[in-house]
Amino acid sequence: METYNNILCISGSELVQIIGSKNTYDSVRRNIVKVHGENAIVKRACYGNSALIRFDALPPKYKELVLNQTTFKQPTEEVKSFIDQVEQDPEALEFYSHYELPDGRILGEFAPQTVREYCQNAAVLNTIRTIYNKAIAARNSLSGGKPAGFWDNALSTINSCREELGHTLPSNSNRLRIKYQEYCDKGYEALVSGKFGNNNSRKVTSEMERLLLSLYTMPNKPFGSDVHHLYALFMKGQISVACSATGEMFSPEDFTRNGHPAEITARTVWNYLNNPKSRAIVDARRSGSFQFNAMHRPHHHRKLPVFSFSKISMDDRDLPRHMKDGKRVKAYYAYDVASGCVVGRAYSRNKDEVLFVDCMKDIFRTIDRHGFKMPMEVEVENHLVNKFFDDLALMFPFLRICNPGNSQEKHAEHLNRAKKYGVEKKTQNGIGRWYARHEAYRVDTAKVNDEFVEKTFTYERLVADDIAACNEFNNQLHPNQKKYPGKTRWQVLCENMNPNLREVSKAMVYRSIGERTATSIVRNQYVTVQETKFQLPDPEVMAKLQPGNTSVQAYYLPDTEGIVSEVYLYQGSQFICKAQPIVKYSTAKAEQTADDVEAYTAQAKYVAKFDRMVKEAKKELHSPVIIDSETVEQIGSATPDIVEQKPSIDEPTFDDLMDGYDDYAARAFNQL
Repeated sequence: METYNNILCISGSELVQIIGSKNTYDSVRRNIVKVHGENAIVKRACYGNSALIRFDALPPKYKELVLNQTTFKQPTEEVKSFIDQVEQDPEALEFYSHYELPDGRILGEFAPQTVREYCQNAAVLNTIRTIYNKAIAARNSLSGGKPAGFWDNALSTINSCREELGHTLPSNSNRLRIKYQEYCDKGYEALVSGKFGNNNSRKVTSEMERLLLSLYTMPNKPFGSDVHHLYALFMKGQISVACSATGEMFSPEDFTRNGHPAEITARTVWNYLNNPKSRAIVDARRSGSFQFNAMHRPHHHRKLPVFSFSKISMDDRDLPRHMKDGKRVKAYYAYDVASGCVVGRAYSRNKDEVLFVDCMKDIFRTIDRHGFKMPMEVEVENHLVNKFFDDLALMFPFLRICNPGNSQEKHAEHLNRAKKYGVEKKTQNGIGRWYARHEAYRVDTAKVNDEFVEKTFTYERLVADDIAACNEFNNQLHPNQKKYPGKTRWQVLCENMNPNLREVSKAMVYRSIGERTATSIVRNQYVTVQETKFQLPDPEVMAKLQPGNTSVQAYYLPDTEGIVSEVYLYQGSQFICKAQPIVKYSTAKAEQTADDVEAYTAQAKYVAKFDRMVKEAKKELHSPVIIDSETVEQIGSATPDIVEQKPSIDEPTFDDLMDGYDDYAARAFNQL
């Protein structure tokens, strides 16, 4: 065994001899790395040198074998004395850890092992300098001059403790002396290799790298070997290379080394093309935005909302299975992000704005059916939705428009995938692709006219299957069972509503996404929509109409069965009121129910309100008499006669006679 950086080690070759099998050694080495990490291999194997493995990382069985069959390398007294004199230099550690390379990188941040190597080299050279100065002083005290054979002895000593100290100083006495002199003249910087960030020391310069990357990003997507071949032709003058954007011509004279054309191997070209930084740059040109974003572009790390309806995410999708005509059903979904529930869905043969509007309608049908409040935020894409941005901004407190081409940004994309490869894969046949790599996702196909044809279904069957899948998806256990133990997605949706939600403004929502019908208010009471009469809430609403105009626009949203429960009336951009269906009642006393009595009472109240409105308004009117101006002058100049006033008796008017009519009518009705 031997020590390396003050760590007791054994070489891999010796361990193979002790174990007796290379395969067993490989298994032991893998197990050591798995248990103790990469640090268990103190020094990796390289050409001509075996790996060094920490002795204390060996399993007990092999430790005993090693102790029984190996001995320690005993260093000489001279080497021991030198090792004892070597001391770590804190200033060297500070210098190399914060050393800034020409390319702007910090040495200690990306090459900590190199920092340790330089510190060991500095510590050895410091010790050599101390010993050398003592030798010079001793020589001067005797006869003067330099100590003979010093550098040969120094080389022999440091070579003997190279592994123990972990230094990488030259193994030639002349080169060691030169390196020592550079260290004395320049200090710590003399030990920094020129390979770090030095463009002059590079086999491929920055300009040459730019040329190689430019050739690699040509529209035909050449291979790395093609780039090497093109570079060779360019250097021979057989082809010219120019920048199509600027017209700049590249010149072979700019790519020389020591006055000769710079030659590089195909392997060197491959290395530069596949450098992680260069790979990201060239793929930005060679690949589409979708592939580039998925492979290289950094992404945001987010956490899901805590409350339901804090955010809903919407996205379109083609159902995976084909229709009879070979096309796919277009679907649009709305998910609550916190629970993952499908809260809105729509289907169509065409992907257009109508599909999005139908999905919005289904969201509010769900809200109305379950008594939910208005979601706080909606997340949509630019596609199909851009003409509705203003309406969405009015309906929802927050509107999130996702960046185009960045599918991973939308929460709905991830939920679509979870639904497809979860409940759909389990309940539907034919979910997958004929070219899928995994056999479980590969569907059966038939090859017809050199094309792969999958099984087809009717539009109605595909829609029915997906509706069933949505319902099952909502009733599955929530994926975060640690947070919601035993709860389904739908239970999480209903039980964790955001406490700050506001009531739905149906007048605004229906005007944006609802159905629209032109109609008129009849007899100050009702409008007709879908062959149903809807009554105004109060006769006073008529005062909001424009003069001489009883025409209005009715906005409404039918439920899943096509029933309209309420309409919202507008005249132009002015909201008038909400109208609800008039419930008819039976006039036959023998057939009346409690609902008939309630319907009669509601209609009677409306008529009474109208009569009261007219009656009270009439009281405000005067009974004017028109008199010509001459008569007014005569009346003004005449002496009035004193006439004894007698109390007058007013004749009853028609309204007075009709006052209370409703009460008598009600009494008569009840006595039938």
